[in-house]
Amino acid sequence: MEQFEFACIGASTTEDERVIGRSLHHFAQLIRTVEDERERMLGRAHEQIIQPLERFRKDHIGAVKEGKKKFDKKTAKFCQSQERTLSLSSKKPEAVFQEADAAMDMAERDFCQASLEYVFQLQAVQERKKFELVETLLGFVFGWWTFHHTAHDVHADAEPLVRDLQLRIQRTRSNFEETSKQTESLMKKMMENKEVEAAEEGGGGVARAGYLFLMEKKAFGTTWSKHYCTYEAPARALTLLPYSQLTVRAGAAERVPLAGARAAPDAERRFCWEAAPAERERAPLTLQALGERDRALWLRAADALAPPARAPPPAAPDLWPLDDAGFAFVRRLAGELEARGLDEQGLYRVAGVASKVARLVALGRARRLPALAPAEWESKTLASALKAYLRALPEPLLTRALHGAWLAAARGERAARARALHALVRALPPRPRDMLRLLLAHLARVARRADRNLMTAANLAVCFGPTLLRAERETVASILELKFYNVVVESLLDNFPAVFAAEPPPAEPPDAPPAPPAAPPAAHNGGPSASATSAACAAYAAPHAQLLAQLARGASSSASSASASPPPPPPAARVRTLYACVGESEGELSFEPNQIITDVSASGEPGWLRGSLDGRSGLVPMNYVEPLP
Repeated sequence: MEQFEFACIGASTTEDERVIGRSLHHFAQLIRTVEDERERMLGRAHEQIIQPLERFRKDHIGAVKEGKKKFDKKTAKFCQSQERTLSLSSKKPEAVFQEADAAMDMAERDFCQASLEYVFQLQAVQERKKFELVETLLGFVFGWWTFHHTAHDVHADAEPLVRDLQLRIQRTRSNFEETSKQTESLMKKMMENKEVEAAEEGGGGVARAGYLFLMEKKAFGTTWSKHYCTYEAPARALTLLPYSQLTVRAGAAERVPLAGARAAPDAERRFCWEAAPAERERAPLTLQALGERDRALWLRAADALAPPARAPPPAAPDLWPLDDAGFAFVRRLAGELEARGLDEQGLYRVAGVASKVARLVALGRARRLPALAPAEWESKTLASALKAYLRALPEPLLTRALHGAWLAAARGERAARARALHALVRALPPRPRDMLRLLLAHLARVARRADRNLMTAANLAVCFGPTLLRAERETVASILELKFYNVVVESLLDNFPAVFAAEPPPAEPPDAPPAPPAAPPAAHNGGPSASATSAACAAYAAPHAQLLAQLARGASSSASSASASPPPPPPAARVRTLYACVGESEGELSFEPNQIITDVSASGEPGWLRGSLDGRSGLVPMNYVEPLP
């Protein structure tokens, strides 16, 4: 674990991912401190670690290996079909060319599909490691705490870090799920609309890269070898690197300055063109492109063809600008949702019926909003309509001009993020800034009811990140930036209203490196002390302090004598187990550390809760669990 490093898919990582990446190093230090007791854990290590990792390897890494086999098979089939088609003599009948081109198009489509699926599988398994692997090891750490009574004091120091890590894992999981949906949607668009080919279109003089076949004259004829070529427009130089996907062996690259280029219709193969080297004593290079369109792009890059006439831009759609009607629409929906109490679980995450949402948006634009009776207009419909209006703006609320600056603030350290967000908010135009203030004030009120609606600032950020920030062009790179959109919105909520204050917030001290977690506590009757947990609350960010304080009240109550009946904590929908427990009667639940118990409510027994686990209901000791947000 000390040597393990997560692979980064994308330009950079979020703070949550960096903390998760460092967490394995802290777990390694924890294990070192209790090495003398490890023999007691070996009996359960297979169940807690080996089996989940084997399932991960079998289910996810195994799927990637199968995807690699499919990709290799489709690659070989496509390259072979390509070489058969391109090797046809130009004297063949047109019908032969049409049949060969159709077969190559089908092979190319299968190759593109297999390529996209393989890349997505690689990205998915790397992202899954960040929460599934760490979550498995986190469960193992909680198991250690069950058996080591002497490490109770050290556990009190490490507990905030572990709790914070769990919340970061949950946020990373949510980011992954949202990114996966967007990536799958993009894959379909790329296959249906040929966006990859459209992206290659460009004006004259631009650089170009791709595969070409180079004709080489030998003593007994000519040979065609495949090269990966790049053309540098400013230097007018063509670089050729011998390479084939079938042999996966590259030769030495050659850089050839060019004097010009022209089509070669008399060549023995189709789609050929000639590149004239700047050295006059050197013969022209005869190159074969992958198709007629590909040849035209190469010639255009070498200034041998004029760029095609561009079609006029399409008419702008009928968008709803950021006007007074939009402000009135958002105020009306937010006010109605707040009047209903904001207690509905999954608010803004559960989508409304599309037809009703569209009708409500149309009525709002026409300034003819009806009475929003709950029987006709559900809360999820109002929430979806509010998001639909923000998505329909001519440009995202946080503006495309500041898009890169918002992402830079999200990638930076937390200590400097509040000041950076304050400067960016002040840089917004007046109307987007006013709408952002109105929206964040409403979402902050939603987040304050997270104990009932389960919509924390992190969950709201997952819903509104892609709505408030959108890249100008949807690419795979922009999809991988979705996690930073969520960081921006979550940070705005955490620092509201400081980011709208006249003066920037004071600079925070740099985040100190987390102290290494140490040996866990025993699962004895008292559990963690109230004073230790209160100290742990101080190390937490403001959104999590309430959760820790609730745990402290429950733990201190359980440690009191039996004569003082502890009051049960407020009812929670779900709790997570801290320690292992074996039920001593049929009415008690047995569980392992880091399991989720649902349908939790107060019981008539002092110090006990009632919940459900794996389809079975029973009593749960209060000091063995913690509530989940």
